[in-house]
Amino acid sequence: MQTRIIFSIIFFITSVIVTNGQSDENINFNFTETSGKEKLELMQKAAMDIVAQQPDKADSIAQMILDLTDKTQLRFKGLAYYILGEVEYYREHYELALKHYKKAEPYLETTKDSAKMAGVYSNIGLMYLYKANYTRSLSYYEKSFSIEKQQNDYLGMAKSLQNMGLIFGHWEKFELQNSYYKQAIDLYTKLNDQRSVADMALNLGVSLVFQNKLQEGHIYYQKALETYENLRDSDRIASVITNIGYYHIKVKEYDEASTYLNKAIQIFTLLNKKVGLINAYTGLGDLYVAQNKRIKAVEMYKTCESINKEVGLLDIQGDNLLSLYEAYKTMGNESNALRVYEQYHTIKDSIYNIDKLDKILELENRYKFQRSQNQVTELKAQNRLYTIFFLLAIFIIICAGVFMFFYNKHRGMKEKQRLLTLEQKVLRTQMNPHFIFNSLSAIQCYILENKIMDAVDFLADFASLIRMVLHYSKEEFINLEQEKEILDFYIDLQNKRFGDKVTYEIIIDEELENAKIMIPPMLAQPFIENSFEHGELCKKDDGHISVRFMKKGKNLTYQIEDNGIGISSKHDKSNSPTSKKHKSLALKITKERLKLINNSNLGTRVDLLIEDRSKYGEQGTRVEFTIPLKENA
Repeated sequence: MQTRIIFSIIFFITSVIVTNGQSDENINFNFTETSGKEKLELMQKAAMDIVAQQPDKADSIAQMILDLTDKTQLRFKGLAYYILGEVEYYREHYELALKHYKKAEPYLETTKDSAKMAGVYSNIGLMYLYKANYTRSLSYYEKSFSIEKQQNDYLGMAKSLQNMGLIFGHWEKFELQNSYYKQAIDLYTKLNDQRSVADMALNLGVSLVFQNKLQEGHIYYQKALETYENLRDSDRIASVITNIGYYHIKVKEYDEASTYLNKAIQIFTLLNKKVGLINAYTGLGDLYVAQNKRIKAVEMYKTCESINKEVGLLDIQGDNLLSLYEAYKTMGNESNALRVYEQYHTIKDSIYNIDKLDKILELENRYKFQRSQNQVTELKAQNRLYTIFFLLAIFIIICAGVFMFFYNKHRGMKEKQRLLTLEQKVLRTQMNPHFIFNSLSAIQCYILENKIMDAVDFLADFASLIRMVLHYSKEEFINLEQEKEILDFYIDLQNKRFGDKVTYEIIIDEELENAKIMIPPMLAQPFIENSFEHGELCKKDDGHISVRFMKKGKNLTYQIEDNGIGISSKHDKSNSPTSKKHKSLALKITKERLKLINNSNLGTRVDLLIEDRSKYGEQGTRVEFTIPLKENA
């Protein structure tokens, strides 16, 4: 059973519904006595006052505002779309809510209304948080926090900090998460906001349980529950007892877990809170897995999936699919297990953003830099007994030194991380998850068809290839013999997946001595993979790949040719976004790698040429590297 974190209680929408002591029944919806801007102002205020309790009525008022406004009344158009976003949020239609908030954004930006801009930025950040687009969510929260800080909006600042901490929890950056949480707690304490302080206690409890600090986390859960019960906040009570149910599963107290989770389901059902129901039913599924009741677990996960179709929480959907896969696998239902696992990987691929790592490291460096600056400030405060002139001189020297030190350190760390990120990208491209998954699927098929020896042979070759990739990816250069060896393994293994339908040859010019000529490793692999995956070689009876190493003057020409559909046909036929992204990613990373080689002090320049063979009256694609001859000493 996988480790889960239930975050349903700690999402916050920025807008706060203020009724000024009026009940919904006492709000005046008669707008006929006014006209013009005064009428529009009263309408938007009335809609905002009731949107949480009466979203349908707020929807009608917002539509009326849109009908009454002209092209010059940008502020009221923006407010109307903002209200429609709130309406869909309270209906738990998050995709529609995001759509309306994004429509409100440009209108409100033109009005220079800082408070409303902070609200719309924060709410867009929340919608992206629901969609598991954490990098974009964080960027919007940073924009809202900047405005809230300028306006001294402590409540808005606290909520933005809290949700930014939540994002770092998803990335398992707990030091950064705790830093944001502590800042939020300080602000809530200043505001004497008991409910929000309890929310933070729940947040900390979730973080501690995730880190397996179970008893400490349970104490925070109990503190939060006590406050919510005093405030009679049913929604939050149900959320915290859901988390307590998960805690009891982890400590193997299954009867207590069942009691808490079923109680949460009763409350969420009465409140019609779909997100809460998804989390509680997921908990029951995990409980049944822990009790080895696989059929009941599958029923719970399918219930979650059914509810989630209305809500669209991508991260939770991925977790549920993984749980379904594990349950099917344990039950021996291999066909359903494989189908669900493929769906799970599709969702996880859509969540994963290759730029995310850069964003995390940038924020970590910023956090560490700010923490160091605070330490310097504290040190300066301890030395106040010195004369003002001496303090000023020392302060300037220290600040200059600290600035230069951290500036150089930050720049060096950034460059080092860029190189490490590129190395990881190259390694992922060289042995991408799709090829690994397909290889494992092929092995599984051999086993299911009782072809034990074929499975053993395939697995042995696969293990050898992985070992060579991991070994050679650390080297700047390898010799031609080593390059030929890994290409033989790679092409042969790819070919086995498709029934050995493709012929290939690796030709080395007689003038080249295999053991002495050195080249950068595995340049050809992404393009050979494209020949198999996108060149449709396996659909041909005469599919062929040719790899040639030739000496041309003082250079080595490294040429890869296939007789597939060619570049232009690939672009015509590969309409799927995943296909285009994969091919462009392989080419992009290869070009980045060549740029890194060419800008290094290794004394080697590698040029790349990609052609469609149709220009020579032939079919297929030609990729050619030109590399200066480099011999091993």
